[in-house]
Amino acid sequence: MKVAPLTSIPSAALVPALTPVRPVARVVGGELLREMQRAVEADAVDPALPVEGSGQAAQIKTAPRQAPALPQTQDQALALATAMRSALTRQSGLAPLLADLGQALQAQALSPPARAAALQMLTQLVPLDPKVGAADIKRALKGSGLFLEANLAAHPEASPLGSDLKAALLILRQALGPPPNRRAPGATPRPPYGGAPTSAQRAALPSLPLEAGAGAIGETLAAETQGALAHLDLLQLASLPEPERPGEPTRWMFETPLQTPQGPSVAQFEISRDGGGGQGREDDREPLWRARFSVDFEPVGPVDAQLAFEGDLARVSLWVARGPIADRLRAAQPALAQALAAANLQLEMAVHSGPPPAPATPSGRLLDQSA
Repeated sequence: MKVAPLTSIPSAALVPALTPVRPVARVVGGELLREMQRAVEADAVDPALPVEGSGQAAQIKTAPRQAPALPQTQDQALALATAMRSALTRQSGLAPLLADLGQALQAQALSPPARAAALQMLTQLVPLDPKVGAADIKRALKGSGLFLEANLAAHPEASPLGSDLKAALLILRQALGPPPNRRAPGATPRPPYGGAPTSAQRAALPSLPLEAGAGAIGETLAAETQGALAHLDLLQLASLPEPERPGEPTRWMFETPLQTPQGPSVAQFEISRDGGGGQGREDDREPLWRARFSVDFEPVGPVDAQLAFEGDLARVSLWVARGPIADRLRAAQPALAQALAAANLQLEMAVHSGPPPAPATPSGRLLDQSA
């Protein structure tokens, strides 16, 4: 069964305006770790702020909070470890949640606030389009949820409703109510961490039967929403600079939900930037931009890409699981080189058949979830 086909993805204009929950954090520098620790303890939801429909533009209502003194390095490390451990044990994929939201809307089993929040979530789906450009990637990064807290800190009166994935997830979680004390059903995606290989989520089919009761549907959706938020927390943590590695490039790891003919899928990206000069680089050389991403949808199958841009040179490496698709990409290489030449860029491209080489997992990254 296909969920939310391309022709039925709701637009933001069709979704009722909502008053979202108070954001997880208003972040300034190291306060992110402190706020994430508070979120773990308080579950990041203020039940005193209900989700309600409104005919007016949505607004973010934030309660003023006096921030304590900036924690010491050891306190920051403890907050980081606490937030990461909590998220690792709860994280689940976004694709199954989106598939089940479409199923729940068909079953007419959601309350009006939950239905409005579900419709808002489905507007985050991006249809597959062969004409994806740099502006689309930039928009996906800005709306990925990585910068929700920072944006609210900089513009506290602005509403991220309709443009930020994490805001939509927070609204949905509050509308559904407290999640059950269990993990979300289905396969758990690979936990993201700084420098990890990117990993896509395949198209998901609904796990909820249409005849399921409203209570069972609500509990499943609440667990899946909690898991998707925990996974997004891990993406935010993976994008934080590592104090013990000051020479590391700035990186942003984020995900974008895609609507495929088979159901919702998720593409994962990492964009990083060297500061220019620094260790192993000439001071007068331009900063080096890198991008990695993974997608997995039919009929293409899994594709992993790595791009590096330095000056007028673009290096592209592709790992393609299916041989015929790899052959088609190799055949398209001259056309890509010609397009880049029109933009005054040179191309170095390699297409590999099979998965990318798996890097060694750093110590402390493995989690035993069998307990």
